[in-house]
Amino acid sequence: MCAMERAQTGVTLIELMVALMVLAILLGVAVPSFAEFTRSNRATAAQNDLVTAFNLARSEALRTSAPVSVCPSADGASCGGVNDWASGWIVFTDATGAPGVVDGTDQVLQAWSGVRGGIILTATAVPQSNALYRQYQPTGTVRPATALRLDVHWSGCTGRQLRRLTVSPIGTLQATREDCT
Repeated sequence: MCAMERAQTGVTLIELMVALMVLAILLGVAVPSFAEFTRSNRATAAQNDLVTAFNLARSEALRTSAPVSVCPSADGASCGGVNDWASGWIVFTDATGAPGVVDGTDQVLQAWSGVRGGIILTATAVPQSNALYRQYQPTGTVRPATALRLDVHWSGCTGRQLRRLTVSPIGTLQATREDCT
């Protein structure tokens, strides 16, 4: 009687090594692309949060027939005294006291925390001014009547990866992609 032959299952050592080499090559290509994808998504999310804040301010000003402002804020309760949108921003009713300042009966409607994950957010008023808050009027227009440009990108970005949000002098928003510098 002949001995029963058993079929062997599994892989050889050489097959395993080839599979691991192919996996290592694929990971070497995919990981840098995934990191770029992640940074790009974080920048887009930050720009979308800014769009949401300005749209909320405008709609609340129209709905309540009272001024509503957007300003940089590190603590989520008051406007920062400097141009530091990267630390966060707030939307608040701005019917009393000085414009662009949370005071009197003003109420914070929503607060956003600062950008994270290596994302850079810079703001520039055009023409240059110290007033970086924007106050929407019950008519939908904005004060001060100068453009505000908010640039979102990451350190070392290349190509058309900079996200720019421009608040026009009349309060409309324009989101574009620009070349990183």
